[in-house]
Amino acid sequence: MIGGRARRPGPLEASLDDRIRVRLVVLRVLAVSLLITLGARLWTLQILDGDHYRHLAETNRVREVVTPAIRGQIVDDQGRPLVRNRTSLVISVNRSVTDRQKDSGQAVLERLSGVIGMPVADVRARIQFCSATVKPPCWNGSPYQPVPVAKDVSAQQALAIIEHPDRFPGVSADLQAVREYPQSSLAAHELGYLSPVTQKQLDADGASKGYHQNSLVGVAGLENTYDTDLRGADGVQRLEVDRFGRVAGTASATAPRSGGNLVLSLDIGVQQAVEQTLQKTLDSLGGERARTASGVVLDAKTGRVIAMASLPSYDPSVFVGGVSEADYKALSDQANGIPLLSRAYQGSSAPGSTFKPVSTLTALTNLSASTTKKYDCAPSLQIGTQTFHNFEGSSAGPIALHQALVISCDVIFDQFAYEAWLADGGLRNGRGPYRDPNEYFVRMARALGFGSRTGIDLPGETAGSVVDRAGAKEIWEELKDSYCRRARNGYPEVTDPAKAERFRRYAAEACVDGYLYNGGAAVQFAIGQGQYLSVSPLQLAAAYAAIANGGTLYQPTLAKAVMAPDGRVVRAIEPRVAGRLPVAPDSLAYIRNALHGVTSEGGGTATGVFADWPNDTIPIAGKTGTAEVEGTGDTSWFASFAPANDPQFVVVVTVPDSGTGAEYAAPAVKAIYQSIYGIGRPAALADGRPPSQLPRLERDGTFAADTAAPGAAAAGATASGTAGGAAAGTASAPAAIPGASIPDTTVQDVSVQRIAAVAAGPTPVSGAAVRTAVAPAPAAVTGAVTASVRGPPDVPPSPGAPASAGSG
Repeated sequence: MIGGRARRPGPLEASLDDRIRVRLVVLRVLAVSLLITLGARLWTLQILDGDHYRHLAETNRVREVVTPAIRGQIVDDQGRPLVRNRTSLVISVNRSVTDRQKDSGQAVLERLSGVIGMPVADVRARIQFCSATVKPPCWNGSPYQPVPVAKDVSAQQALAIIEHPDRFPGVSADLQAVREYPQSSLAAHELGYLSPVTQKQLDADGASKGYHQNSLVGVAGLENTYDTDLRGADGVQRLEVDRFGRVAGTASATAPRSGGNLVLSLDIGVQQAVEQTLQKTLDSLGGERARTASGVVLDAKTGRVIAMASLPSYDPSVFVGGVSEADYKALSDQANGIPLLSRAYQGSSAPGSTFKPVSTLTALTNLSASTTKKYDCAPSLQIGTQTFHNFEGSSAGPIALHQALVISCDVIFDQFAYEAWLADGGLRNGRGPYRDPNEYFVRMARALGFGSRTGIDLPGETAGSVVDRAGAKEIWEELKDSYCRRARNGYPEVTDPAKAERFRRYAAEACVDGYLYNGGAAVQFAIGQGQYLSVSPLQLAAAYAAIANGGTLYQPTLAKAVMAPDGRVVRAIEPRVAGRLPVAPDSLAYIRNALHGVTSEGGGTATGVFADWPNDTIPIAGKTGTAEVEGTGDTSWFASFAPANDPQFVVVVTVPDSGTGAEYAAPAVKAIYQSIYGIGRPAALADGRPPSQLPRLERDGTFAADTAAPGAAAAGATASGTAGGAAAGTASAPAAIPGASIPDTTVQDVSVQRIAAVAAGPTPVSGAAVRTAVAPAPAAVTGAVTASVRGPPDVPPSPGAPASAGSG
């Protein structure tokens, strides 16, 4: 103020005030904007996405500990166990305890290593958590769940842990349930095995099927097909944890629910008879390389599987606890015969003369053939430049179709097929136009189930092959380039010059006109030979069952029922009809009578084998077959049913690389019937029939034994055709007592007396909580193995190879 008047601000001061006011306004705007943004974000987090973040917070606060449900038993038709659970002394490490120790549990693990005889590095590997970079052995379960590091430990080892909790904090010894196979390798292909759930399965089915990180699921056989029925529902304990991961309490808990028991139509006594017979047959062949054989026994009236076997086999207990890389390699090695593969339903080959009943039905139904007319069984048939011979050039002159089946005359069926091929237009390589071919032989084969899966309740079944004219062209289009390349370059890997030149010539012909369905292929098809027909033993058994029972084609099944742990029938699995044969009942009766003649009439190809058989009381009908295979011995087949006048059983056996059907397969089938009916040995089935009732489940979890068949083979006796390395991978456990219930145990409640009792023999489980760590096992081998007349995979079918069949 100057002279009593206020001083007017100068230009500089006014400019500063303006800038300050602008800055204040900007700051106010920024502050308001930040508040609005913060408020909007808070609204988004708490209101709009509140449920989502509340769930994340809950998940971060709660951890799940899974108690696997007890898996159901698998029993045979009389209640005898094929797969069950047994208790095992298991030592586990709880990382939520050991990790909080000063040295992260190193001292405890070193002491534990000395007790169980396992290197510390191996113990650490087993308890580390699986991840993208950490592969098995590792733990893929909950980090709050004890991790099993040693199973089937001795009572002394368990007591060393239990009696010194101060020296082993976080280490427990308790009784847990593991899968047990009391019959060893018996029916291994049908039973299957378990493996830890994969991440793919968790992502796809985890929520709907109740899978958890440490779940075990069936990956092969019945364990796979009926996994949902067998596995029950896991128990889940939800633990509250603090920010350090320490358990603060329990949020919720649900108890596990045991799985159902699966009752099969398969009979242990018959299964043992089949496997032991196949093994004896292979032993008689000798040789150092692995040989294979398979057999099927069906109930002709229902399509149920009574027995099904393939050798070599394996002991599924090798997968308990995780299969080693060496064992799995041995099980899938071609040099060992691929023990994981069941050739009974996953492999297929040409059926030889066992297919002739199908061709006879074709002739009677579609080609105006007569049961009273006689046809010339000449020594050979000339088709263009090709000559087709009867076995060893034999000739029977004019005979009826009945006798053609009895002595297995090729030429009669060759003639039917050739005439049908001509009626369909022959090669059909002219200008045309051509009407659609009838292809009667192909259509009849498909009507009997060949060329498609039977639908058996097992994964990985082969469809075999029935190739028509259109299919032959599709195959040629796919392989034409390979044929032409081979025509130019030959087969240098084939050491036999004559064979290599023959293959090259076939390839050259196929390169030019391999799409043509030639007469030779049609003729070979009719007698069960050649490239265009391949069947599995199961398919052949199902077809013979349809012939035997009057025309009903059944879908084969192994399971009869699912029973709850309290004995209630949860689900009955009834026989399923797949179709009806498009043939007259009289034709089927004619075929059945002729097949009986194969084993009982003079000149029958199997009459010598069954010369001492009680034909008057148990007549057997059957057909021998001998399929030629390029580069190896013949495949021996015998397909049959009995009693011929009221068929109950169908028995099919095939032995690759052996000899004629009468030499190997037919005697094997005879031995199986002797076991079924008790001829010269105890009967596997009482009264020669499968049980009509389900076995009864007792209150203690065991199945009633009063239904056991008199003289059934002792439980545990098995064929010896297991893969050596894999079968030896697991020591046999002491015999278990089915159904005894052992409650879940921990370090605190396992007494010295109980541990000592376990030392005398593990006890089966029917309700105990289970904690099992199993390294992921590779998936089961599936897919067909086809034996045919080809050499290398890209050798085309021979248009001019003479068929020396007729051996039957």
